[in-house]
Order: sequence, then C-alpha cells, then structure tokens
Amino acid sequence: MSRTKAGEDRIAELAGGLRTAVNRLAHALRAPASEHGVTPTRLTALATLERHGPMRPGALASRMRITPASMSRLTDVLEEGGWVERESDPADRRACLLRLSEHGAATLVELRLENATQLTADIAELDGADRAALEAALPVLTALADRHLGAIS
Repeated sequence: MSRTKAGEDRIAELAGGLRTAVNRLAHALRAPASEHGVTPTRLTALATLERHGPMRPGALASRMRITPASMSRLTDVLEEGGWVERESDPADRRACLLRLSEHGAATLVELRLENATQLTADIAELDGADRAALEAALPVLTALADRHLGAIS
C-alpha cells in the first residue's frame, strides 16, 4: 500500500469517525427539543425563520429541502403549536408569509439555554487536556460546518 493510499484511507476513516461523533452529539442535543414537542424538522423550520425572517411556505420548503406537501403539513403543525403565525404577503395579498411567533422565539431561546446548560456541564467534566483539544478543534469544526451550510443556505 502506498503512502498516498494510506493517507487517503486515514482521511476517510477520520471523516467517518467525525460524522458519527457529530451525529451522535447532535442527536443528544436535540433531546430537549423533542421533550417540548419540537422535532428536528420543526426546529429547523423555526431556526430558519428566525435567521431569515418571514417567508412564504414554498421558500421555506425549498430552503429546508422538503416537498410542498410536507411543508403544508409542517406549517399546520407549527401554527397549531403556536410557534409560527401566518400573515399576508405585502407583495401579493393572495399569498401568505410564515413568521416566527413570540412563543416560537421563546421556545428557541429556552431550548438553546437547556442545551447550553447541559453541554457546559458536560464540558466542565472533561479533563484539561480534553477541553484544550476541543478548544483547538472548534475553529476547524466551525469552518467545516460553514462550508457545508454555505452550500444549502
């Protein structure tokens, strides 16, 4: 086996390990949201509306990469939960915009606080070397996330 092939295999192994670890951590961090009735899809919709402001359901569906039929069901659930409100689109009164409600915004704040509190406690339990390794890896992880999220934002 050549060094190049060994290096490629090591990178692929690292990528697989990183993906598994990130997915497991993301799953654990979503647990409080699920306890509040906020599924990962609902959370994505709420966070998207928070970040980008009111938008038509079709635009939100496109941004989330879900079908219009799924968006219709999701819109109904979000509205029934009080997380979003529909309003007329000033550019076309026949269309509606989805806007994050006060309850939706408060829910996001609460979920982030719960996650931050738990994650802070978990990080505090790490030894100094592990905390330093995590701190050193954070800019690289952020850059990787930005690269991938930039492709879908």
